[in-house]
Amino acid sequence: MNTSDNEDIYEINYVSRLFDRMSKTYGITNYISSFGFTERWRKQCVNEINWSLELKQGYDLMSGMGESWHLILNRSKVKITGVDISPEMNRKAREHLIKNVEWEVEIREENILNNKIASESADFIVSTFGLKTFSKNQLRELAKETTRILRKGGQIAMIEISVPRNIILKIPYMFYLKIVIPIIGKIFQGDSNAYKMLGIYCEKFQNCESFKKELEHQGLNVEMKSYFFGCATGIIGYK
Repeated sequence: MNTSDNEDIYEINYVSRLFDRMSKTYGITNYISSFGFTERWRKQCVNEINWSLELKQGYDLMSGMGESWHLILNRSKVKITGVDISPEMNRKAREHLIKNVEWEVEIREENILNNKIASESADFIVSTFGLKTFSKNQLRELAKETTRILRKGGQIAMIEISVPRNIILKIPYMFYLKIVIPIIGKIFQGDSNAYKMLGIYCEKFQNCESFKKELEHQGLNVEMKSYFFGCATGIIGYK
């Protein structure tokens, strides 16, 4: 899968096929290549939600294989709706649910930018490592949908791998994302091109600052968080 200059890497079918291809090895490759930081960052993101409040219903956007669900359900016995466009990622998530039949989780195979989710139906919204696959215009639409879905007082916590501002850290980190991780992907999947896209998306995304501004424009009270010297950034706040 070689990308050309005129190929739209943010087009929904492109992104869906990309994660379909990575689904077989995505979990283990991410964990090994990040030295476990992705799991740590997911936990930190989930912990940004105030679980002491009475929460009933929430959404995990770009939910992938449901890697965040155990972290949420360890904190609160809520109903989770996972939303993802990748059929193969959703299939993996359903396999996860078979092993955890006590979880109250629904999976919606749906484009979050064109969805049928009820307005003001969410007590909370989380998302881990899905923001980078959206263009600037798509992030604007995502901010609108996030605001629409949240009820008044509803909370938001999202996290994404990001480009550190410190040049001493930035150079080796981006080398690792763009060169080393594709090699790891080649070892585990036999396909380095799919994992190469993660570094490309990250470099274009930079960090959560622009998405924070879009959410603020929609009226949400949010702030940006930095994790491990900016190697990941997140958004936390409420409507």
